Formats: sequence, C-alpha cells, structure tokens
Amino acid sequence: MSGPAYVHNIEAIERVRQALAAFAHQADEGLTEVGAECRRLLDWLEHDRPRYWKRQVQLAWDQVEVAKKELHRCLMFPIADERPSCTEQRAALKKAQAHLIYCQEKAERLKGWCREVRHELYEYEGRISQLKSYAEIDVVQSMAVLSRILDRIQEYQSLGSPSAVPKLDVSSLLEEEVQTDGDQEPADSDTKAETDTKTESE
Repeated sequence: MSGPAYVHNIEAIERVRQALAAFAHQADEGLTEVGAECRRLLDWLEHDRPRYWKRQVQLAWDQVEVAKKELHRCLMFPIADERPSCTEQRAALKKAQAHLIYCQEKAERLKGWCREVRHELYEYEGRISQLKSYAEIDVVQSMAVLSRILDRIQEYQSLGSPSAVPKLDVSSLLEEEVQTDGDQEPADSDTKAETDTKTESE
C-alpha cells in the first residue's frame, strides 16, 4: 500500500463486504448446480444409455430375424415356376441389418464417451478447485477482516465528535489486523507446548 487511506464513510466498506458475500453465495450456488448437472450427465451415460442401446440392439436383432423369415418365405413360393426376386423383402432385410449395425456401433461408442466424459469432469474439477477455494476460504476470510475493520471504525467513531465523521488510517488498521492474526498462532503453540509438558509429567 503506497500510503494511508482515510475513511470518511464506512458505507463503502460495508458495500464491499456485502458484494463479497453475494459473490460467495452466487459462486457456491453456480458451482453446486454445475456439479449436479455433471453428475446427472455421467449417470445418464453410464446407466440410462447402456440399458437403452442394449434394448435397441435386441430389437434390431429381432427385426433382422423377422426380415430373414419374410425373405425365406418369399423364396419358398416360386411364381410360374420362376424364382421370385423378392425385392421388397431383400430391401427390408438390408435395412434391418444396417439398423442393427448402427445400434451396435452406438453401444460400443458409448463406452468411449463415458471414458471421455469422466476424464473431462476430472479436468473440470481440477480447474475449478482454485475458484472453489477462493469462494469458500479467501472470500470468507476477507469478509471477516472487513467486519473486524468495520467494528474498529465504529469504535473509533464512537470516541469522536457526534457531529463529525473522524478520519481513520485504514493502513494502520490493516497492519493491526495482520499482527493480531499472526499473534494468535504462537499462543496456540504455547498452549500445545504446555499441554505436552503436562502430559509428559503425568
């Protein structure tokens, strides 16, 4: 920070704190919704679609068998001692066989799609982990710092003249907040050391 900033109105700080709260809420909702959609997509690919295409392959096989029987029946009854062309039945069999191949290919490709989607979801989760950490940790910590600063400002103002808004060195407040946060860790360490000493003596 290049120099001290003096506060004449705490409303701006409160607006920033509220904006951070709104961002954290919206980010959490958005990431939760996207995560749920991704899980639904993967579930659809891994469970719904395999059942669907397995059923389609079975139906396609049935259609091929029906078409074969129709062609065989047509060939069994010559017309005027001549072998019938059975053009319609042959076309129906060819169409049924093509549809069977299509369904089999879809069922096989589905396995690759599932692998690709799982990989992409893994990559996506890695990319958004930093954003989630920022929204869940950094933003919350920033809001806590702003709340403490607002409390300090209000305490400072309560000591001043009611008719005037005092100037406050925010730089000093921030330094005090950092020092306060830093001083808390050794206290915890000292407490732990005392606990360990008591445990050893026992």
